Amino acid sequence: MTRDRILEASAHEIERNGLTMYRVKRVAAEAGISVALMYSYFTDREELIATTIVHRFRQVLLSQADIFTDPLRDIRSRDQLREALGRMLVDAQDPARDEQRLLRIEGMSFAHHNLTASQGIAEAKTEASSRIVAIVEPLEERGLLAPGVTAVAFARIWYALFFGQIALDGEHPLSIDQTHWLAALQVLADALVAPEE
Repeated sequence: MTRDRILEASAHEIERNGLTMYRVKRVAAEAGISVALMYSYFTDREELIATTIVHRFRQVLLSQADIFTDPLRDIRSRDQLREALGRMLVDAQDPARDEQRLLRIEGMSFAHHNLTASQGIAEAKTEASSRIVAIVEPLEERGLLAPGVTAVAFARIWYALFFGQIALDGEHPLSIDQTHWLAALQVLADALVAPEE
């Protein structure tokens, strides 16, 4: 529990002050412990920061995996799958998703320069991927996906659409009316579901 308190305090410190203004003393104070005790959990400031980024990245990634898979649990028919995909399209437009996407990108960017972060992020991706595959494989087994679309291909396509994009707000060549964007996604969703026999 102390370690988790430290990681949450450290995450708040990063979110409030960024890495350049990050202070270990503030982390310890927020966690309600001494700096000396904190260093019994982490060897140095860099390990604490790396572990914090992995901690937050894992939380965000697993939360996204759950949001992605919850509507797909216990799907037994094509109509249920279409309905679930429709709900997911609407949910994916939540502005909070963009914040989660950005946190993932920041975590991955930091990981390129830190072995602890890199390994932790790889483990979190494996854990999230395993959760997703366990939920989507029954869709293929039940014949609910379009011919040629495997469960893993379905998950990769849908996950990329659901979480991979960064909001393209503002006026530029890729700007699109929300109604047209949702209509295009609905066409894709319909194409992924097996046709009626």
